[in-house]
Amino acid sequence: MKSDMKCSIVQDLLPNYIEKLTSEDTNHAIEDHFRTCEVCKKEYEKMIAVIINPVKVPMIELKFLKKVKRTKIFAALLCIVLTLVLSYLLYSSEYHCSLDKGELSTAVTEFIAPFKPSFNAYVLETNTVGNTLIVSFKDQASADNYGIAIFVKGLNQKYRIINTQIEASDYSSVVQLFQLEIRNKLYYAVNGYNLTGDILYYGLDYFAYENPGSLSKDRVTQSVRFDVKNPQFLEIYPADVIDHRVVSESAKTLYEYHLIDTSLYDANGNEITENFRNESESIRGGSGAGKAELFMLYVYIAIIMGLGIIMTRYFLTE
Repeated sequence: MKSDMKCSIVQDLLPNYIEKLTSEDTNHAIEDHFRTCEVCKKEYEKMIAVIINPVKVPMIELKFLKKVKRTKIFAALLCIVLTLVLSYLLYSSEYHCSLDKGELSTAVTEFIAPFKPSFNAYVLETNTVGNTLIVSFKDQASADNYGIAIFVKGLNQKYRIINTQIEASDYSSVVQLFQLEIRNKLYYAVNGYNLTGDILYYGLDYFAYENPGSLSKDRVTQSVRFDVKNPQFLEIYPADVIDHRVVSESAKTLYEYHLIDTSLYDANGNEITENFRNESESIRGGSGAGKAELFMLYVYIAIIMGLGIIMTRYFLTE
């Protein structure tokens, strides 16, 4: 005779019974039920058989699943590589100049072309302040135009042009002064070109006043002189250092001093600037050009990186 437990209750309890989660009294009741109910006993034996001998996934299905997993990993790695490559290419489209003077000349020419279509830059000298590259150049299309260009170094160790200054010269031996700001500090860039052997010194000329105020009778010119070491050069001086020199080298106290021009001197200290004035004067003038900040470049790179992360996570998600 069957036990008092209904078959439906016994079969509901079988999973817990098999897992040994039922109490001793419940176990005895189930076992007593098995002695009188072949249906429940066979159901129990069937469950036990499944646990002892689980159904194996066909080998072909396992291979397919492994292949899918490998494909997803490969796709994720490909997304990472493509993201890095695209970001680098976009970054390098801005930071692409090496220290090669040919590359720098092309960069300066292309940068100035929208403002002066006929300009053809030829790089003369280079100098650096930290990660900033300063380049002096002349215009091959117009012999009297000279200038400097500012480049900044990128993470890829290449340079990006950000600014130019151009100035015409009335002299065959050229010493030009340009003021520039690098990381919020003022510098004087001095560009020398085609200096002859009788030029031993060049000067940076200041206007100043010997008394407070701006009376013309108190105005003087004070020059800070430097040796000419090469007929062609590009020197970069911190403005505060040169300003301090003009004050310290003056016999009198100077007021409201400011740098205005350059001058040339012979071995005896005589000024000979006018000896090198061109017979036909150039049309005096200057120009400058600046480049926008990199905000949009970084926005595009951020978009590419974001899409790359999203796709990579998609492929790595089970």
